[in-house]
Amino acid sequence: MSLQKFIQSAFLVSSIALVDSASLRSQDVTAVNDANDASGFLSDRVLSNSPPSLPLAWNPESVRWKCDLPGYGQSSPVVWSGKVYVTSVEGASKNRCLLTCIDLQSGTEFWRSTIDSADPVESTPMVSRAAPTPACDENGVYTFFESGDLLAVDHTGKTLWHRKLQAEYGKFDNKFGVSSSVAQTGELLFLLVDHDGQSYLLAVQKSNGETAWQALRENHGHSWTSPAIISLSGQPLVVCSSIGSVDVYDVASGSRLVHYTELGGNSVASPIDFGEGRVLVSSLIRPADGPVEGATRSNLLAKLSRQGDLYQLEVQWIAENARGSFCSPILHGNECYWINPQGVLFCLDAETGKEHYAKRLSCGACWATPLAVGEHVYLFGREGETTVIKAGPQFEELSPGNRLWNADLTEAEQVPAGPSGPAKRTVYGVIAVDNAFLFRSGDALYRVDSN
Repeated sequence: MSLQKFIQSAFLVSSIALVDSASLRSQDVTAVNDANDASGFLSDRVLSNSPPSLPLAWNPESVRWKCDLPGYGQSSPVVWSGKVYVTSVEGASKNRCLLTCIDLQSGTEFWRSTIDSADPVESTPMVSRAAPTPACDENGVYTFFESGDLLAVDHTGKTLWHRKLQAEYGKFDNKFGVSSSVAQTGELLFLLVDHDGQSYLLAVQKSNGETAWQALRENHGHSWTSPAIISLSGQPLVVCSSIGSVDVYDVASGSRLVHYTELGGNSVASPIDFGEGRVLVSSLIRPADGPVEGATRSNLLAKLSRQGDLYQLEVQWIAENARGSFCSPILHGNECYWINPQGVLFCLDAETGKEHYAKRLSCGACWATPLAVGEHVYLFGREGETTVIKAGPQFEELSPGNRLWNADLTEAEQVPAGPSGPAKRTVYGVIAVDNAFLFRSGDALYRVDSN
C-alpha cells in the first residue's frame, strides 16, 4: 500500500466503519430520535436489532440519487428527522469548514452552513479533510473539524455556539491530521485528542458549549480513533481505545475507571458497544513504521465488568492470525469479523476466538466498517464495490460486484476536481437508514434502496 493510500484511509476512522451488526447497540440510544435516524458515528447500529429491508444488489443505474457535495470530506453522514447532515472542507488551504443539510428522500440540498477555518493548512491527500463525523439530536448538529473548530448549529443552520480548541488548549500535533469523531449522551459531547502534544478527553455541554470536564491523558503519540459511549448495567461510560491503551471514564466526572495497557497499534479502529460490556480491539501493523510493541496481541475481544465501585477489563481471547485495518471489526451473532489492509476477511468464533475462515474479498480493501443485519454481512470496498456474504461460520458470497460507479472509469474521471490534489474516488463512510444505504465519497453522497 502506498503512503498516500494509507494516509487517506487513516482518517476513515469516521466512516461507516461501524455501521451495523445484529448485536450492536447505539452509542447513545437516549439521543436517537427514531429507528430511521443515525445520530452519530456508529449510532446506526441500533437498526440491526430489528433488521430492516436493506438492498442486496445494485449498480450505478439503480442508485436512487447522487448529491454532489461542496469541497471534500472523509466523514460519515448523520441523519435526523429526514435530514442528512454531512461535513466537508473547501479551499486550497482548507479555508472553509462546511456543514450541508440534504433531504433524505430526494437528495436535494436544504441549506449550507460555512465558517472560516481557525487553522488553515494546505489541503492535500496527505492530511485529513473533514474526517470527524458530527453528531445530532433534537436540538441541532454538533460538528468538529481538524482545524479545532467545534460548533453547534440548529436544524435550520443557525450557529448556536462555536469554540476554537487549538486556541484554548494548544495546537494539534498529529501526523496526517485529526479524525476523531464526537460521541454523545443526552447532555454531553465527548472529544478525544490524542496527539504528540498534551493529550486529553474533553466533555462539553451541548446546551452552551462550555467544558463540563477535561481529563488529561498520557501522551500516546498520534492516533485517529474516536471515543464511544458504552452501557454497562444501564450506566453509560466513555471508552477510548487509542494507541497503547484502552481506557474507561466516568461520564459525569471524567474519572478514569480502567487503564489497560497490554496492547499496541490500536491507533485507528474505534471501539463499539456489543452489549454485556463487550468490545473488540483492533491493531494496525504498518511495515513502514517498523515493529509496534504489543500489536500482534491486540486483535482481541475484551469484556468490561463491575464489582461494587471497581471496574475491570478482561481479555476473553486474542486472535492468532486476524489483523485489523482502517475499519473496525464487528461482532454479529456467534461470529466476529476482521478485515486486514489487503482485503482479507477473517471470521472468528465469538466465544473462543477460533478462526472459521480467512478469505480474500472480491471488493478489495475496506475503509468503511462492515455492516451485519440478519443473515447478511455487507463489506464495503473503498473503490465503490460492495460484497454481500451470508452471516455465519461458512463463507458464502451472496451478491458480489455491487457498484456505485462504473469500474472502467478512467483515473481522470475518478479524481474529484478542485485544489485538494489527486485522490481516487473512495468510499469513506456508509450508514443504513430508511431501509437504504447512504454512501459518502469525498465529494458526493449516494442513496441506494432495495429494488
